[in-house]
Amino acid sequence: MGEGKGWLDRGSYRKKVLAGPEKLGENRIVQIVEVKPGQHVEPHKHSITEEVFVIQSSVGYLKVGGKEVEAVKDKVVLCEPGTVHEVFNPSEKPLRILVFKNNVEENDTEWV
Repeated sequence: MGEGKGWLDRGSYRKKVLAGPEKLGENRIVQIVEVKPGQHVEPHKHSITEEVFVIQSSVGYLKVGGKEVEAVKDKVVLCEPGTVHEVFNPSEKPLRILVFKNNVEENDTEWV
């Protein structure tokens, strides 16, 4: 899983912006997030950012608002502002999630 063009490594996961405000309008982005095998994206929340996750691979699970959600390909998961969420990938394959973000603001992630 080399870095590749446009990927930003964040330790347990990496992400790549596919479209931003220049194409989607102010404060909106679409990105692909890839949780590395055996990794966990720690619990966090956003005060104003709304996220819609579209699962791209059937490995692992998410916790959204304390509720466990199995990662099943093409499943759509909504994460409202203020909702604590995290992602677990206990498998040996990457867990890919297409993420649509609305009301994106810099420094809107609070790790809890």
